[in-house]
Amino acid sequence: MQYILLHIAEGCDPVNKLYYCDLSKIPNGLEGFRNGNSLLPFVKLIDNFDAQYEAIANDDTVFTFLTNKDAPKYKLVRVDLKEPTVWADVLQESEKDVLESACAVNGNQLIVSYLSDVKYLLQVRDLKTGSLLHQLPIDIGSVSEVSGRREDSVVFIGFTSFLTPGIIYQCNLGTEIPDMKIFREIVVPGFDRSEFHVKQVRKKYFLMILFYLIFRFTIKLAVLKSCYFE
Repeated sequence: MQYILLHIAEGCDPVNKLYYCDLSKIPNGLEGFRNGNSLLPFVKLIDNFDAQYEAIANDDTVFTFLTNKDAPKYKLVRVDLKEPTVWADVLQESEKDVLESACAVNGNQLIVSYLSDVKYLLQVRDLKTGSLLHQLPIDIGSVSEVSGRREDSVVFIGFTSFLTPGIIYQCNLGTEIPDMKIFREIVVPGFDRSEFHVKQVRKKYFLMILFYLIFRFTIKLAVLKSCYFE
């Protein structure tokens, strides 16, 4: 471990300050501070509460962050600590999808999770360029967690949906095409999810259904009131 990152939050807003400490520049590393009263020499990289910064990966002094700086739907940016004022986009903000998470795995790859029209999308992208490598097959539902380290070629993905309370997928990125299979699944006795299918309804059809349900509820309420007063 070479760097310690310090995140300073303020309230519940998605903003934080970000300081770092380079342990390689400290004689004897952390051992010299274990029994003393000295403070670690943190350097202020971000010293205001204007956006959120979450560290995704680093190669020496070059860090990649997930941020909402000038990007409400989030993006990935990169900065070299040697040039802290120069920031570059790695993965630009999507026009309609929210970048929920990014996890550096398999050397120089990323698994990114997007929230798109209330369902999740999983992609494998290149860490250095942000370019799309693969779309991971996943049903309509929510990705709860992507678990893996930078050196891992096998990662685990938590998933829930209307048809399952929980599935953990195992994804092998060491093959030419990522191999996804069920590693663990919460099984509900007497329920076979393969007999059901989840389909996403377009917005206009959803609004029509919602209007119809509200209309029926209003009619029933009017009838009940009429019977009550009679």
